[in-house]
Formats: sequence, C-alpha cells, structure tokens
Amino acid sequence: MANPIIKIKRGSGQPASLQLSELAYDTLNKSLFIGTAEGVLAIGGENVFAKKTYADSAVSAEASLRSAADSTLTSAVSAEVSRATAAEGAVSANLATEITDRTTAVSSVTSSLNSEITRAQAAEGTLTSAVSAEVSRATAAEVALGTRIDNVLSNVDGPALDSLTEVVGAFQAADGTLNGAITSLAASAASNLTSEASARTSADSALGVRIDNVVTAATALTSRVTAAEADILSEASTRASAVSAVSARVSALESTIDGGTY
Repeated sequence: MANPIIKIKRGSGQPASLQLSELAYDTLNKSLFIGTAEGVLAIGGENVFAKKTYADSAVSAEASLRSAADSTLTSAVSAEVSRATAAEGAVSANLATEITDRTTAVSSVTSSLNSEITRAQAAEGTLTSAVSAEVSRATAAEVALGTRIDNVLSNVDGPALDSLTEVVGAFQAADGTLNGAITSLAASAASNLTSEASARTSADSALGVRIDNVVTAATALTSRVTAAEADILSEASTRASAVSAVSARVSALESTIDGGTY
C-alpha cells in the first residue's frame, strides 16, 4: 500500500479556524499552523521563531553592550578605588590629628584635676579649722544659755518677774479674777438667752396665726379658681355647640344655592 499524502491547507495570513489537528500554511508570512481544542496555534515559520541571522545580530549587539558596560564599570571601579584610597588617607591623617588633640586634652584635664585636688585639700583644711572654732563657740554659748536658764528657774532677781515660779504665781493670782469675770458673763448670757427665747416663742405664735390666715385665703382662692374653670369649660362647650349649629346651617345654605355642574 502506498504511503498516504497529507495535504496542508494554504492561504495568505493566519487562518481564522482549523479542525482539530488540521494543518495550514501561511504563504505570505511563511508560518505553519495547527488546529487545537483552544483554537489555531502557530507551530513554526519565520514569524514564530527568530532567524539565525537575527539571533546572531542580537547576540553581537548584546556583547557590544556588555563590553562597553564592563569598560564603564572598570573605569568606575578604578575611580572609586582612587577615591576610597584618598579618603582613607584623609581619614588616617584626621585620626592622627584627633589622637594628638585628645592626648593634649587628657594632659590638660589631668593637670586641672591635680590642681583641683590640691585646692580641695587646702579648702578641707580650712573647713576643719572653721568647724573646730564653731564647736568651741557653740560649747561656750551652751554653757552661757544653761546659766541663764538656771537663773530663770532659781529666781535670782527677786523684784523682777523673770522666773517660772514668779510667772506661775502671777497667773494663779489673775486666774481667780478671770474666773469671776467668766461666771458673771455666763450668768448675763443665760439671762439674755432666756429673754430672747421668750421673744422668739411669742413671734413664732404670731407668725403661725398669720400663716393660718394665708392658708385659709389660699383655700378660698383655689375654690374660686375651680369654679371659674368650670364656668369657662361650660362656656367653651356652649360656644362649640353654637359653632357646630352655624356650620350645619351654612352647609345647608350652600347646598340650596349650589346649581351643580354640566
């Protein structure tokens, strides 16, 4: 049996549709298509895969770009190395200068600290002498104060009121007079309080009578107000009935004079 011949559809441009596994060839763009369940699929041809000449050109162009970029990067790295070397030299010089400055500063601080220690020791010696002098003065003052307290307690000077004993005696003498004055004031206050209580009781009784009178008048006024309210309600009911009657008569009159519509 001879080999079967597979015929492929031909046309210009991509076919709109193909049966499943059916082949078609685009003579214009030199591309091969096959029908799938998802639609027409390009499987070969110049427009599907890049030509070797195009790929070679792209590779050559990319190589040129990479070479130029490598050259630029090398130059940039060299420049950065030079800059970093110079910066490191400057940092080293600055560090040496800073070390020298710090050494000088430490020496100055050490000298100032030694001077301050010497001054503080001298000040402490002066303060110790001052404290000793103050202790001696305070001791002498305490002795003098003790003597004065003893004099006050012992009543050394008879005519003068300068001892606790004399002060207590004078207070006790005045205390009797003060008690008498307090007793007299208490009696007078009790009498005045009794009189005031009596006056207040009389005033309260009179005030109670006046309040009762006011309550009676208020009760009478309430009764009058209630009666007036009843009269007002009755008058309002009468006026409402009259208004209703007038409204009914007006409605009847309107019906009588109304000629109707056409």
